[in-house]
Amino acid sequence: MPSEPIIFCENLVKLYKIGDIEVMALQGLDLTVEEGEMLAIIGNSGSGKSTLMNVIGGLDRPTAGKIHVNGTDLLKLSDKEMMNYMRETIGFVWQNTARNMVPYLNAIDNVKLVMQMAGKLDVNRANMLLEVVGLEHRKKNKMHELSGGEQQRVAIAIALANSPKILLADEPTGAVDTKTTAQIMNLFHTVNADLGVTTVIVTHDRQLSHMVKRVVTISDGRIGTEFIRREEMNMESDEIMNATAGHDQGSHVEYGFIDGRRRLFLPENYLSAIGLKEKSKVSIEIGDDQLILRNPEREAAQGEQ
Repeated sequence: MPSEPIIFCENLVKLYKIGDIEVMALQGLDLTVEEGEMLAIIGNSGSGKSTLMNVIGGLDRPTAGKIHVNGTDLLKLSDKEMMNYMRETIGFVWQNTARNMVPYLNAIDNVKLVMQMAGKLDVNRANMLLEVVGLEHRKKNKMHELSGGEQQRVAIAIALANSPKILLADEPTGAVDTKTTAQIMNLFHTVNADLGVTTVIVTHDRQLSHMVKRVVTISDGRIGTEFIRREEMNMESDEIMNATAGHDQGSHVEYGFIDGRRRLFLPENYLSAIGLKEKSKVSIEIGDDQLILRNPEREAAQGEQ
């Protein structure tokens, strides 16, 4: 019997009230993530990607729908149980380094602090994690003494301090240069592969899709299309270091998506290719195991010629 996905979202809805106005940040979103997977969620500002990460991470609660993480129904947790869930199941890496580190503590003490707060101080593990991220030689340095890339490496070590099942990274490369971006992504791959931590990276940077096997796009609070890499990446090659130079469209297969309400979301470039715009009608035919979509206005115009 197949195991349950480590993250399962079905018809997820999140409403925010701003004065007398209600804003729907998530609109019936469906998503599954398998244990041990590395996934990127890509969307523009206001698409709902950060709201989704906050809901998965326990920082926010959905208005309606289902969300199960690591076999736990998050909608049924009390506030105390949610705190334990966040401490034991989730590790966070934020773009803003001030949210990752206590500035007046050095790197090793920042990692140890997370353990102490959970009553699980393990000095050997703290040193091991800094070694994993390549900063054992900088463990006595404070935040202002580290570069932006080094700060993010420490942030990853901090996020892994309590052996979380899931690592959530919010725009982890948003404040670093191209070379450092590739190094950080390489580190996420190492953590995912060697430690088996399910990793979800939330970003607006579409170039990161080149560096992750599975990518889903989010728009208007719903999952749109999905990209699956055609082949495994060779982490020993220069591919990761050069990945941000440009996105190779041939590296991934692009898929549409059918959600729990049978709504079909298609890649925008496919629709544009046959002249379909927002709220357009489309003719549908069934051919063997295919659905054939056509632009009825274009067909009518061609028929008149």
